[in-house]
Amino acid sequence: MAHPIRVIVWGPGDMGGRALHTALNSPDFDVVGVKVFSPHKDGVDIGTLVGLPPVGVSATTSKAAILALDADCVIHTPTTPALLQGADNDVVELLESGKNVVSGASYHNPAMPTWLSSSQPALSVLRTIGDMKVTGDVFGARERQALSALHWTMKAVDSARPLQRPLEAAASAVIDRVIPRRLTGERLQSACLKGGVSLHGTGLHPGLMVEQVLLRLASLLDDVHEVRFLEVGDLSAAPDGMWGGLASLGFGTDLSAVDSNHAIALMQHFYFDAVLGNVAHTLFGAQAKDVRVERHVYPVPARVEVRAGGTVIRPGTVGAIHMTYRGYLGDRLFMTNEECWHVGAGNAHLGPDHPNSLSGGHLISVDGLPGRLEFRSEPEDGSFKADWSAVTDISVNAILDSIPAVCAARPGVVLPDLTPRYRLEEA
Repeated sequence: MAHPIRVIVWGPGDMGGRALHTALNSPDFDVVGVKVFSPHKDGVDIGTLVGLPPVGVSATTSKAAILALDADCVIHTPTTPALLQGADNDVVELLESGKNVVSGASYHNPAMPTWLSSSQPALSVLRTIGDMKVTGDVFGARERQALSALHWTMKAVDSARPLQRPLEAAASAVIDRVIPRRLTGERLQSACLKGGVSLHGTGLHPGLMVEQVLLRLASLLDDVHEVRFLEVGDLSAAPDGMWGGLASLGFGTDLSAVDSNHAIALMQHFYFDAVLGNVAHTLFGAQAKDVRVERHVYPVPARVEVRAGGTVIRPGTVGAIHMTYRGYLGDRLFMTNEECWHVGAGNAHLGPDHPNSLSGGHLISVDGLPGRLEFRSEPEDGSFKADWSAVTDISVNAILDSIPAVCAARPGVVLPDLTPRYRLEEA
């Protein structure tokens, strides 16, 4: 791959903006375009967007203009809600236009189906969406109205069992207009082959922590029985725009608003289905169809009042959220993935199912033969203080570091290579 690599940044928000800033300052990249979504950013110099001197390239809201650009790779950093608003179709168009795509938002394992996959029955998808609990501004007014209508529509459908077959056909037409179903791995793979390019999903988690760190640790054992991954994070320093703000995640709301059907629980499912599927395939040779994922999400009441950005967390409202995604092969539990997020040190959740009183960071446990391995990463001072900037930087570095290899790879969906590689001694 010739240098510099010509890149496009799709969605310069928190992560995309950091990626744009880094790429503009790197001799390895030539940023030839930026896709923005806010009208006031259209036509603005991309250097100005991230506080740098002008570089002579203007941002654009036009997808057609981006598709027409000659570029090697697109750094794809949409918001997570965008995955429910047709982002897969954008990625297909980018791939078919001959551009490699490295995404920090999805595509870590497209073969793994989720509750919103296009392979799922439309009525099943509608039922899940109709029961979804939404808080804050994660969705716009159009989506909120659609969700409300779907909720009452599914109540009517459930009372009309004899009409399930014609209703299924009608539901297929409805669902993809309201909240498009996620495309299958086969569709994304065919787009790669048509464009002669590759697609890769990366980031901190999913991405680096499990798909590389955990799986490399597991390779040290002769036999692996079960793995566990825990992430503990204080979101008080997270940007207001992430997921639509803390209220959209459920923080500061009534405890009854957050459960396994909350939007955060369902949208995290996209990521952790992929994680669990990757682990099952790498460690046990399992196919996506053999993996079953169960989620359990519950809120923890805040103990102290915390003001974080534009959100106020009051005692008794949701101050922490514990999300558990368990992966099974048949009846065998092979992995537990837990996310435990809180807002403010005084609201950290250290309950009985929160192991080892991890104050923040990550805990990996791998059980097998000849023994058990454990890896911890947490703040050196033991505090709960969040460093959201560091999390973003790790994710951005993972994206940028993967671009040369993704561009050089054979066409198709690309996963991390965990096989041993060697080099000559240079000393």
